[in-house]
Amino acid sequence: MIEALKTLNHMKKNGVIGDYAIGGGYAVNYYLEPILTYDLDIYVLMNDEIEFHELYEYSRRMAYKIESIYIFIEGIPVQFLPSYIHPLINDAVKKAKKIRVRNVPSKVLTVEHLIATLLMAFRAKDKMVIPSLMEMADKRKLRSVVERFSDEKTPLYQRFRKILESIR
Repeated sequence: MIEALKTLNHMKKNGVIGDYAIGGGYAVNYYLEPILTYDLDIYVLMNDEIEFHELYEYSRRMAYKIESIYIFIEGIPVQFLPSYIHPLINDAVKKAKKIRVRNVPSKVLTVEHLIATLLMAFRAKDKMVIPSLMEMADKRKLRSVVERFSDEKTPLYQRFRKILESIR
């Protein structure tokens, strides 16, 4: 993963991608005991589909393997989740926590934003880790994030309440 992060930092420096933050399973691993994860989820600031398309064109020029939704960077399947698809992603990247992974600078979603993104996906494996992550979260910040980004299409607040009911 270190080499993939170095490459992402190079891509950011050269304007291929905007600011980014680690989400998904690797972010869960940052906060909790390690879990098995297949891919590196990268939440990235992008204004539109054109920028997203340019990322894939750059990846082709660099001879990165592209398979389905993944761009393989230094052997790691990377899924890019651009901010233009949902305002939560934009907020999550902007407020992400600066970290160093073996001295390589990066950012990881805050635990509150990580929970909200897991509520977006709401898969069985996400539902299992959310209660443990909630123990680390600032409850007011978490409620604020969930309420701000919940809507009919993405019912985060209703999903959050289901999780709360299941752990009582």
